[in-house]
Amino acid sequence: MAETFSSLHIGTKDDRSQALLDESLRVNQETAEIGEATFGQLRRQREQLEGAQQQAVDTQQVTREARMTLKAIAWKIFREKLTLIVIIVLLLVIDAALAYRLASHDGKL
Repeated sequence: MAETFSSLHIGTKDDRSQALLDESLRVNQETAEIGEATFGQLRRQREQLEGAQQQAVDTQQVTREARMTLKAIAWKIFREKLTLIVIIVLLLVIDAALAYRLASHDGKL
């Protein structure tokens, strides 16, 4: 009877060991699946970050080009205003000279 009890006890230990081994394998498999899913997610995030970085570089280039275009437009507007001011001043000088001539020559040019 002592042998039966110890063989039952050993059988129970073997069952427990097998159950623990099965549980360990299951946990290991779940961990591997979680690791693969995490790796895939990290890969997708890396691709997104690389895409965002390229978009940032492209945006910087477009911004530089836009800034240069705006400076060129501003310079053109400045030159046009300066030209108009010079023309207006010349016309005022001509008007003043004509007015002086009219006033000094009794209305005759």
